[in-house]
Parts: sequence; structure tokens; C-alpha cells
Amino acid sequence: MLSRRAAIQLALSSASAALLAACGAAATPAAPTAAPKPTVTQVLTGASANTPAATSNAVGLQAAPTPVPPSEAKLGGTIRIGMVGDITALDPFVWSPNNSNTIGQVHDQLITYDEKFTPKPRLAESWELSADNRSIKFNLRKGVQYHNGRELTSDDIKYTLLKAQDPKTLNRATVGPGADYWNKIETPDKYTIILSSDVPRPGAFDSILYLRILDQELAESSEAGTRMNGTGPFKLVEWVSGDHITMAKAQNYWEPNLPYLDEVDIRVYADQSAMVVALEAGAIDMAFQPSLPDAVRLQSDPKWQVVNYNQLGQYFYLQLNTANPPMDNKLFRHAIAYAIDRPRFADSVMKGFAGPARDLPWGPASAAWEADKNSRYTFDLDKAKSLAAQAGISDAQFDLAFPLASFSGEYRALAQVIQQDLEQIGITATLRPTDIAKFTADGIGPKPLYSGARLNAAAFTNVSEPTSHFILSSTFGSAINASTFYDDAYKSMITATATEPDAAKRKQGYSQINDYLLDQAYCLVICGYPNILAQSANVRGLGYYPVLQWTLRSTWLA
Repeated sequence: MLSRRAAIQLALSSASAALLAACGAAATPAAPTAAPKPTVTQVLTGASANTPAATSNAVGLQAAPTPVPPSEAKLGGTIRIGMVGDITALDPFVWSPNNSNTIGQVHDQLITYDEKFTPKPRLAESWELSADNRSIKFNLRKGVQYHNGRELTSDDIKYTLLKAQDPKTLNRATVGPGADYWNKIETPDKYTIILSSDVPRPGAFDSILYLRILDQELAESSEAGTRMNGTGPFKLVEWVSGDHITMAKAQNYWEPNLPYLDEVDIRVYADQSAMVVALEAGAIDMAFQPSLPDAVRLQSDPKWQVVNYNQLGQYFYLQLNTANPPMDNKLFRHAIAYAIDRPRFADSVMKGFAGPARDLPWGPASAAWEADKNSRYTFDLDKAKSLAAQAGISDAQFDLAFPLASFSGEYRALAQVIQQDLEQIGITATLRPTDIAKFTADGIGPKPLYSGARLNAAAFTNVSEPTSHFILSSTFGSAINASTFYDDAYKSMITATATEPDAAKRKQGYSQINDYLLDQAYCLVICGYPNILAQSANVRGLGYYPVLQWTLRSTWLA
């Protein structure tokens, strides 16, 4: 049931959610350090010859955590969760952090990934990918029910894909480009769906990874924006905008004995401080994305577990709008790249929670990871000054915007460091702290409104094929990006790699693209993005899908 207040809020929701899904953070997890801390289903990300050793703040979580036997879990109870800011709409296609970690529990996907980006079953229990990567057949689980009791069928999957392909569909930014891979959708029976393409699709699984399956009957009704009906572990009870979200256990959920909890009570806070005060006072059991100082403080207290992950799918970056001078000059962009003190930000400002500094967006698990290319732009003001001179640009000035949202204090600190360093080489950066709604709007579309540069964070490198990132994200997107950077050679390089059936040749393609991104320097990666969560000692079995979403299906309260 949706409150009248929430219904009014729906009418006021903007398209910012779609961008936040691509350019914002998702609340994510940190390794337990002191007993007796609560358990999180987890697997440490191991180091190898070409991956850095895991730090104390880097932990990979299983895509589909194996629930403990019901005899070991305490059944029932209500978990109380705090988050800063509200959700934006009751739309399963929205992949903003707050939406995904809350009402994302209402719906399910065909598959998910483990920490190595390997597909794992969800609503699809098995699949067959053709040898030429041009078609994939999904075999659905039998007997899966929506919360209203209707059985899920292949027609629902087809409807969801067609809805995602429709240019008129609101909030299709994350799911539409992948759905567009498939120009033929067949449903030979109620438990089988076959997707076909005219060209090879090595990223076949990426194309449907974020596709939450809709209920066609509800989606086509007048209540589409005011109710939810999914196949996930929890059903929506109420959303009171700006105050709370209540979800209850789905009694007909398809996974046996799950979920363990009876109810989920999500409380909306205006700021991180108020949320953490509530956590320490015992008013909530879990807090999404506490402030960095609070995370550092709570991490040292055995009463709390601070969970963080910084090497999976997200990163901080400085975006340059190449439509306007001086950012249209590549040598000047190189000068900016050498003037960013990445290690200072990663180590001193982010306290190690963001992982090591790097120049490329990929995490160590990505097929595009190249450790030796992540330190091209070492901090070097002399080189930056020389490059600016070679560019023929003197007394340059530009605006440097950053969002007043999560990590706004850290964004400000980085902006000030960049500003001070640029002053030393005769470049003036005027800081523009910007309300999140305007900041988001200024970066939308093929020709964004902002000028100069902006600090932000992006997602969607947590895909099996790195070229999928150029479709899902507007950061390095070849068709739409927030740098107004469009180049036919770049598009051809991405298309050729994305449709190359040979894995070794694709690897070569990723390397060429990395070289191209570093050379063009229109979007400058800084380091990973921390996904932080704090929880009390009685919370057990929290899980995380590497699609950047927490799952409460296996969570219980001791």
C-alpha cells in the first residue's frame, strides 16, 4: 500500500535516479576485524600475480550467500535500517543505491554474479549460450510466484525486456541498452525464453544482469506507480516519503525457508550524523553509508561491524567537459591529469577505505584490469606545468563542481587539493559545490550543461565483459557521456571488441581501449569508491550481490 504522501512524491520524482545509478554509490561492505563481531557471508578477495593484495578495507562478498540451516538461524523479528535520503520512485528499473538496497528486495533478476563476475542462477535455474554468442536460452524455475500468487512465466520475462527496449520507458537508462542487444525474443513454452542477436554478444549475461522482472498486469494498470508486485523475498507494505519504508516477508517466496526476517523497517534520515546517533542509541540495527569519521570510529569498537568494499564496480573520477575550452585541448587535459594527487586523496582523505589510487576504472577482478597501466599519471606539477605550456594555454580558468551528497566533505577536500596544486602552475579552478538535484541534471544527456570539470563517482565496471561498461555507464559511454566526448574511432573500437567471439582477442581490445582512455584523458579516474555499512552485533547473514545491491534474504537477528 502506498501512502497519499508517497503518491504525491512520485509525481515530483525526477530523472536523477537513472544517473545516480550510473554515477552514484551503492551502499556496500568491510572486513570484520575483532571478535565477537557479527558474521557477513563473505569470501576474501585473494591476491595473484596481477592483482594487488587485499587490504583490511577490501572484502568480496558472495553473490548468493548460502543461508544457514533454519535450525541455526533465529526466525522472525524486524530489522531496523537507516539510510540518508529517500528513494525516488516505486520503479524496479531504478538502480540508485537507496532504491536498490531497499525496494530492490521486492523484485528478483534472472541471474546474479559472484565476486568473479561469474553468472549464478536466480529466477533462471540454467541456461545455454550458443557457441557463437548470438543466442541464449534461459530455463526458468517452475512454480515461482509473484507476491499476489500469480505464477511467473516466460511471458513476464519477454514483457520486461520489451518494456526495457521501449524508448518511452522512464528510467530505462540502466536496463535498456542491454535489452537492446536482442532483436528476437521467443517463448516456446511458459518456462523457456530464447534471446537472439544478429551479431555475437560475449556480454550476453551483462545485458540482463540488472533486469528486475516486472509484473505485466501491474505495470499496465493504473496502480503501476503506487504499488509493487515482485518475486523477491520481501513485499512492499508502505512507503511514506521522507519518513520510512516498510516491507514484510513474502510467504510464497521461491527459496525454501527464506527469508528469516518477518519485517524490514527502513527509516529515512536527513544526514549521516543523525543516522549514526540512532544506530548507537539502539534505534536502528544497521546504517547504510555512515560518514567516514564515524566509520573509522565504529570500526575500532567491537560492538559494531563496519563492512566495506572498494574494488568492485565503482570509482571516483574527475570529468572534463571537452565541448568547451580549455578542456577541448588534449595536452591541457594531460596537464590536469598530472596535477591530481591521487594517493593523497586515497590514503589521507579517504583513510584507505577507497582502496589504492588508480588511473583506470576497472577493479582487479575485471578482464580489463592492467596493473601496470594504473600509475601513468603520477602526481607531477612540473610536468603538468610543462604540458599546459605546450598546449599554448596560459592563465587558464575553469569551474570545478562537486555534489553535496554522500562524501561531500571528501569531495570538497579533494577539490581544494586540486585547486591549490593548480594555483602553483598558474591555473585557476573555481570550486562549485552543487545541490545533488542540480548536479545530476547538469550532467545528463549527450550535451551536458556544466562547463569545466566535476568530481563524481561511477559504477558498472562489475560486468563480465568490460565493454558492457561503455553501454551501462554515462562516464565512459561511447554514445552518451558527461564529457561530450564523441569519436567514431572510439565507437568502432568498442563495437569491434564487444562483438569479438575470441576471448584472447577481446583481451587485446580491452588493452587498446585502456591506452585510448589514458591518452584522451577526458575522464580521469582517481581511486575506488567505498561502499560502507555499519551494523550491530546481533545482525547475522547479511549478503551482497555484486550488482551493487545488499540482499536481506539470508539475514537474521541473533
